[in-house]
Amino acid sequence: MNLLTLGKYYPPYRGGIETLTRLWCEGFAARGARVRCVVAHDAPRTVRETLHHVEVIRCARFGAAFSTPIAPGYLLASRGSWDLLNAHFPNPLADLALLLATRRTPLILTYHSDIVRQAGLMRLYQPLLAWLLHRATRIVVATPPQLQHSAALAPHRAKCEVIPFGLDLRRYQAAPAPPPEIVAARAATRGKPILLNVGRLVGYKGQRHLIEALPRLEAVAWIVGTGPLREELAALASTLGVADRVTFWGDVDDALLPALMHACDVFVLSSISPNEAFGLVQVEAMACGKPVVSCQLDSGVPFVNQHAHTGLVVPPRDPVALAEAVQRLLSDPSLAARLGRAAAARAAQEFALDVMVTRYWNLLQGVREAGRTA
Repeated sequence: MNLLTLGKYYPPYRGGIETLTRLWCEGFAARGARVRCVVAHDAPRTVRETLHHVEVIRCARFGAAFSTPIAPGYLLASRGSWDLLNAHFPNPLADLALLLATRRTPLILTYHSDIVRQAGLMRLYQPLLAWLLHRATRIVVATPPQLQHSAALAPHRAKCEVIPFGLDLRRYQAAPAPPPEIVAARAATRGKPILLNVGRLVGYKGQRHLIEALPRLEAVAWIVGTGPLREELAALASTLGVADRVTFWGDVDDALLPALMHACDVFVLSSISPNEAFGLVQVEAMACGKPVVSCQLDSGVPFVNQHAHTGLVVPPRDPVALAEAVQRLLSDPSLAARLGRAAAARAAQEFALDVMVTRYWNLLQGVREAGRTA
């Protein structure tokens, strides 16, 4: 099978979609496919390399507009003879490249989320989106709620399929010996429970609501990630008198993150909008056997963390409800342990890497065979 994947960026560029793109490509290559992945570079030069049997083309990037890389070479990347195309949405650059690709090649469209932040541009983008959804042979979403709440996908539900995201959970399932920095950080809590949040410090991630919940709790918050709201969040913690109970870890390497997950008592995903389409960090925490507190969003977040089964789900933008849910877990260790065990089991059954790649591989094979007999 010759497969061309059109993504946005590729690791070591950090991000959930970028990580998933790599996992898909490597998984398909391990099953014998020839895989080329075309993405934008973060520099004005084109780089071709082979990583774990995946041919990666990073097209020269000359800035960005509306979160879309400006990479002219990308538009020609879909040329060539391919058995299947796989594109990741939203990514207008990939959509434009597909206009130049042969229409006979089946297209598997991985639909990560609706466009929310640039909703005002949808009047201009709508014709291209309509063409893309019509062009796709199959459309894959990660959760049933995503399909249920997407107006764009409603006319195309007959060709949609749900395949949840998956990760290599092995690095999370075994508790590592805590490194010195975590030992020191835990000692500094003086025995207080640890609430962990991982994500970019941007508005829709809702870290401010976690900080606003802290005055109602005898706990500390460890916040992992960087972003433009770092100083604003630190100032909020100071204003609320909880600065001594908030630790900003910044970006952490892949080796430290599992140790942080295992060190916490409750994982809190405080995201407040459907921009959080899935919440992969929930899966990581669940694999560590941690109960999760997340928000009731019109996205896949409540599908991943199931209320009263793997954690608790509260209304978004509500620090009081967030604090009450956390306190319920902290005051009832048996409940927290039961939810944590169920979380680990659900992660292994539904969100493991091999489960995801096998489901995708079966879909790809089916579409390819159907194309041959059409």
